[in-house]
Amino acid sequence: MKRSLCSLAFLTAFPCLASAMSVTLYGVADVNISHFRNGDGHITSMNSGGLGGSRFGLRGVEKLSDRTDAIFVLEGGLNINTGTSAQGGRMFGRQAYVGLRSKDYGTITAGRLQGLGYEFSGKYDPMMFAPGSVIGSLTGESGRPWIYNPLADPARMDNAVLYKTPKWGGFQLGYQHGFRSAATDTTPRSKSYDLAALTYAEGPLSITYAFGRSTGTTYTTAATSSQTEHALGVQYKFSWATLFGTYQIRKTQGYSGSDHAWQVGARVPVSQAGHVHFAYGQSDNDTPWGRTDDIVDWGLRSWAVGYVHSLSKRTVLYTYFKQLDNRGNARQTIFPPGGLPAPSETGDTVRAFGVGMQHRF
Repeated sequence: MKRSLCSLAFLTAFPCLASAMSVTLYGVADVNISHFRNGDGHITSMNSGGLGGSRFGLRGVEKLSDRTDAIFVLEGGLNINTGTSAQGGRMFGRQAYVGLRSKDYGTITAGRLQGLGYEFSGKYDPMMFAPGSVIGSLTGESGRPWIYNPLADPARMDNAVLYKTPKWGGFQLGYQHGFRSAATDTTPRSKSYDLAALTYAEGPLSITYAFGRSTGTTYTTAATSSQTEHALGVQYKFSWATLFGTYQIRKTQGYSGSDHAWQVGARVPVSQAGHVHFAYGQSDNDTPWGRTDDIVDWGLRSWAVGYVHSLSKRTVLYTYFKQLDNRGNARQTIFPPGGLPAPSETGDTVRAFGVGMQHRF
């Protein structure tokens, strides 16, 4: 349950005016037990964040006028199975930003953002299971994640600023810039980024076209070179199901060919409390997929099914199954860290099955 912090005396570090300021404490507690198997072996492990990452956060709003608010979010990920911090031990590794929100001029935020790349993948992912996400395997689970992916940086982006227009007749435009972290840092994370997305959402239809570009650092590998991405996502809600589809393409400077990823899927209500999730997708890559240029001909095929059962508005039980087929020289595994390392042989099949529980407060 979300609770206003104005009434909690121990949070004196966040003073607020009852008439103008509110601060909300919120979070997610999510744990699952999953079994992972590939050609090298198998393991059963407890993991945090199967349906959604475990987290705690503070969300603040100050009313500056009738049409303008100052806003902030400080949100940290946690591993509920061990009690440790997620996102490499960061205090607020999921997102941390401050900004202004205007009914007339839109919203601008700055900090570490769950930006346009993260929002695109979340909106058009029919599975929404971290280890069971097909789009996660295709775009986020490798050493060279796409800009538009649901799992890994740069979907969450440091040193970023994001502007979103108000909605006009169902249309909304967003632009995001990520500043380079340090001139001496040559890792892919230190690139600068520019993203733009146009979304139409009205009635049962939602459709997004998104563009992204990153600068290079050393330009010595595909991972450290400039990249350009295009992404298209569609969602349509029927009374009997919600259908999803995505198509993404990536071009790397200095390399011929392009990388492609696509998926289709659905969420189907089977009772007042239960939904079945399906997804299938593929990716093929003409540019090197790993951190060195000797990893070429990297392809993936994945399918998944899951079931979510609501016990209340805040508490759900879930189960999932996913299969990932490596093709060509691919040797990719399935998220999360409690699973198996990458297969030792190319072309291996990886499977994951899990059950879990999530509570939101």
